[in-house]
Amino acid sequence: MRRDFMLGVDTNYALEMEAHGSRWKWNGQEQELFAGMQKQGARRLRVRLWTEDDGVNGKSYATEVVERAMRAGLNSYLVIFLSENWADLTKQPLPVIWKDLSLEQRAEAVRKYSRGVVEHFRAHGLTSHLYEVGNEIDYGVCGVFPGRHARKNPEHLSRHNWPDAAQLILACEADVKAADPDAKFILHIAHWWDADFCVAFFRFMLERQVQIDFAGLTYFPSSNIGNSLTFDQFHAPIDRVTSSINRPVIIPETGYPSTADFHGQFARWRKEVPGYPLMPEGQERWLRDFLKFCADNPKIAGAFYWSPEWYGEGMWKTFALFDTDRNARPAWQAFRPVNGPAVSR
Repeated sequence: MRRDFMLGVDTNYALEMEAHGSRWKWNGQEQELFAGMQKQGARRLRVRLWTEDDGVNGKSYATEVVERAMRAGLNSYLVIFLSENWADLTKQPLPVIWKDLSLEQRAEAVRKYSRGVVEHFRAHGLTSHLYEVGNEIDYGVCGVFPGRHARKNPEHLSRHNWPDAAQLILACEADVKAADPDAKFILHIAHWWDADFCVAFFRFMLERQVQIDFAGLTYFPSSNIGNSLTFDQFHAPIDRVTSSINRPVIIPETGYPSTADFHGQFARWRKEVPGYPLMPEGQERWLRDFLKFCADNPKIAGAFYWSPEWYGEGMWKTFALFDTDRNARPAWQAFRPVNGPAVSR
């Protein structure tokens, strides 16, 4: 298998869960989560960073995540959300600390903030040179976002939203590189089902001189969005993006259910991919085949499983790689054959 394939997880709920008594077990034996994931074959950690200093995903919290990962042998990379709370395909809220600033003033604040956080994390053991600017920034970032009833097609966005978003991304990248001259960047969007949208977004950003080293695509096939359930169907956006912009793809977020019995925000994400029943064995088979699909494709540089730690009766319990009794599900076995020795990037 490719030694440079980035196989990782996004486990940013871990510290908050631990504070409320959560623990994790493999083969019935409780293990420290980060060390346990590394032992299973995970090599990378995607770290969520919000703009607050304190609180969940704030700078202090994310610093502890990086330090825990480092002790376990996991190589972390930062997702610089440029928000003080959740930002994704459906929202890109402006942090309160920047709410009264013009776009130009906000860009200057983003520059200063970006340099400061990179200097901080590198002083606390961050060795990766990989950074993700924003999270699912299809329509904008850091307060740049179309109105509720605005059109969200590339033609409209290229005139009304993407220019301002590009200005803020450029500001972030400039001072990340001032603090880390070897910095590489992921721009991450969620339109995996729409190759035309993906190509338009990445081309626009490159034309504005935004540095893109990896094109990030979310991939949750059971959500039944678009027509990208199977790996063969997922080839189309991968091939179109890589051939159009000459950049490899990373999958920053992916997951697959282990049961159809779940409720909450993601209750509609229960579309069964043909050949992969919604049960623990189907989840394991899907993840094994998906990681092999990625690792065998030179156009895909890495893949990260989203929130394998988040078990319990919440909305993500079916996607987690632990059951409600804290025991590891069979899908952890999918990590083992993918990775050779870890390498740094």
